[in-house]
Amino acid sequence: MKQFFRKTELPNGVIVQTDYMPHAYSVALGAWLPRGSRHEKAGEFGLSHFYEHLVFKGTENRTAFQIACSIEDRGGNLEAYTTRQETGFYATVVKEDVSLAVDVIADMLMNPRFDKAEMEKERKVIIEEIRSYDDIPEEVAGDVFNSIHFKGCGIAHSITGTVKEVKQLTHDQMWEYERQVLNDIPIYVCAAGKVDHDALVEICAKKFSRKKSGRILPVDQYKGNEGYKIVGKQDTQQANLFWGTSFDKTMLEKSNRYALAVFNVAIGAGMSSRLFQKIREERGLAYSVYTTTDVYKDCLDWGVSLATEPRQLKTALKLSIDEVKNFMTNGFAKDELVRTKANIIGGIRLGADSPEKRVMRLAEQTLHLDGYTPMTDIEKGIEKLTEEQIVEVVRSNFANSKYSISVVQPSENKKPDLKDFLKMSLRGA
Repeated sequence: MKQFFRKTELPNGVIVQTDYMPHAYSVALGAWLPRGSRHEKAGEFGLSHFYEHLVFKGTENRTAFQIACSIEDRGGNLEAYTTRQETGFYATVVKEDVSLAVDVIADMLMNPRFDKAEMEKERKVIIEEIRSYDDIPEEVAGDVFNSIHFKGCGIAHSITGTVKEVKQLTHDQMWEYERQVLNDIPIYVCAAGKVDHDALVEICAKKFSRKKSGRILPVDQYKGNEGYKIVGKQDTQQANLFWGTSFDKTMLEKSNRYALAVFNVAIGAGMSSRLFQKIREERGLAYSVYTTTDVYKDCLDWGVSLATEPRQLKTALKLSIDEVKNFMTNGFAKDELVRTKANIIGGIRLGADSPEKRVMRLAEQTLHLDGYTPMTDIEKGIEKLTEEQIVEVVRSNFANSKYSISVVQPSENKKPDLKDFLKMSLRGA
């Protein structure tokens, strides 16, 4: 019987992983570098993101236009992204074009040209991208939260870098990054869909032959802090709030991670969640309110995002805190746990039909959690969690955490004093 998940490590540090989908017509595949913005030091902030952009601007074998046409002319799409933890390049193609997709992505990573004129043009593009994010208060609030909560660790600084930092990045730094891709860090090639594992391994061995080795994983030490920061911004009418906390690697253990996922969905993921119902439906205080989690290799964070009138900020903040306290004290409402588990498992199964979602899950599990967990195992892990286990994980971890709050509000508004809310402290709830 054909194995659905397979893994092969090549001698040069290329790791090939496949998630076989027998009924798919397409394949989603890509190459992921275990290096993101958190691994950058002062003087190179924004470098991973710049590298992600610049490899699209031409290789020894293709112009930028040829890269763009190579996949699109076949009906597929080619994408890339940078996070704090990794940098990824991926394509979705019909199964007959797997070799083409690998060839294009490998060409970008193995043979970039890094033309100086193209670098200067792309620098301008990235600066415009940064400015576009700066125009979104919700994005700014998230970055401000990271800057204060993770101060002292690489997660604190933004993925793109600031305009000033991007202007200072050099051509030599880009080539040093490329040297690390070829000689130091692993490359994870992941694929999902109608893909033949052995054939993909053979293709990767040829296309990534310029890579010499890859055994060094970038390291950054997690650190969480307490504090708050309020930023005044022109041309905004709402107070955009993000508050939350983080947990060390013990929360990455499967039972803890699953418990937090169930809690997160019940509290703030979707229209039926507690915060949506309490803050938007019952009180009409916000249009957008939700919770979010980010998983890193050595930690996990959780937070609440919402936007409201500045005069309603403290009320909305208190309501969101009280709802978490209520959960820690009273657990789930009647049928809430059953509904929440069904929500999560249904979402996993719906995503299982998509090669792109499955390859992303495969890559993220590899890069963040050091291994692949089959969908059925995740479902079983969630199903067997009891209410008592979930409440205990939330209560014990939230009661001993450090909290941070960020607010982006109209410049003319008086800055609220939020010290009392830091002491709100879900500690002891």
